[in-house]
Amino acid sequence: MIYFAQNLKFLRKKAGKTQDALSSEVNIGRTTIANYEAGVSEPSLETLSTFAKYFDISVDQILSNNLEKDGLTLVKNQGYDAKVVALHTPNLGVPQVVTVDSSGEDNILYVPVKARAGYLLGYGDPEYMETLPTFRLPGLNNATYRMFEVEGVSMAPNILHGDRIIGEWVDTLDDIRDNRVHVVVHRGGITVKRVLNRIKERGKIYLKSDTVLHRHDYPTLEINPEDVIEIWYGRLRISSDFSEPAEVYHRLADLELDILEMKKKLSDENDN
Repeated sequence: MIYFAQNLKFLRKKAGKTQDALSSEVNIGRTTIANYEAGVSEPSLETLSTFAKYFDISVDQILSNNLEKDGLTLVKNQGYDAKVVALHTPNLGVPQVVTVDSSGEDNILYVPVKARAGYLLGYGDPEYMETLPTFRLPGLNNATYRMFEVEGVSMAPNILHGDRIIGEWVDTLDDIRDNRVHVVVHRGGITVKRVLNRIKERGKIYLKSDTVLHRHDYPTLEINPEDVIEIWYGRLRISSDFSEPAEVYHRLADLELDILEMKKKLSDENDN
């Protein structure tokens, strides 16, 4: 059982599971799982088969291959992906991990750009979430909030690169507020967009950018509901941008010129 302990921990985190959650789903005690991951004890053949079936890999792979080093090409891709996707439904429930202060109140957990890749793997792992900064703000109570750093210009001029968006947890996809800003955590990444819920009509969620100047670089994204991990409704924007008013006016003027040019082109096409 050369690699069993580290493989079990790796696969659990990759699936976004806490030890408690895994314990509940495979009907093996949390302490037992913790001992397996620490290398304190070894599983029986029956227990090995249970883990292998759950993660959809062979017993030999979970014992003999360093999955973290060699990558998930060793895992049966279709089965593993299907297992992960099946964890997420249009009813998102509650966040898998939250942090609280000494009074038991939820903290606001901050996800900077450099932590995004880790967050996609560790959003359900208490050990990882403890590494992220937390804080509290007056007025943000009676809900669970998370702050994400914005990257890129897709939402300019309303939301700028480097701004921080504080989002309120969305329990179900039915609670999406059409055409309002949300932070969407999905299989493809973490993105700040205006969201349109068209699951009933088209089976999709659409993510729209605000930018006009860079609209060709940021087309509307289609997201399958089962690919959504978390959604946070934008409640507050924190920005360090102190542009001079003249600069803002120039931006608006450029936008107006772009719109006029578009109208002229459409008119010329109609005349032809």
